[in-house]
Amino acid sequence: MSSTTATARPSPRPGRDARQRSMPSPTLMHCEVLFFTAPWCDPCHQAAPIFSEVTRELGIAASIVDADLTPDLADRFGVESLPTVVVLCEGEVRDSLAGTRPKAELRSFLRRSIGAVHPPDGPGVAD
Repeated sequence: MSSTTATARPSPRPGRDARQRSMPSPTLMHCEVLFFTAPWCDPCHQAAPIFSEVTRELGIAASIVDADLTPDLADRFGVESLPTVVVLCEGEVRDSLAGTRPKAELRSFLRRSIGAVHPPDGPGVAD
């Protein structure tokens, strides 16, 4: 399956000193999914509803992150194109997926990524 990503930014990132923000630390063995997006990213607008629906269906903690407003987070988690989904477990990147993806592929990715931490019948991965 091919994916669509947006890689160019319309303007340079703001200075790091002016926009430094910190990420809350996840609880031990707790996973959270971040969806990196930007207002100018057309593929992000297509992928956002799919992301929201799948994470809601799976009962996964999820956040939408504007990469232009939080470039330190994008850099910290190795985001090079948008949209990008990053799975964090124990505060570390467990897995990531760039580009727009069909619902079934995103669901499979999240189950596989979070299932590596939680057993298949554990929280956040049950059908």
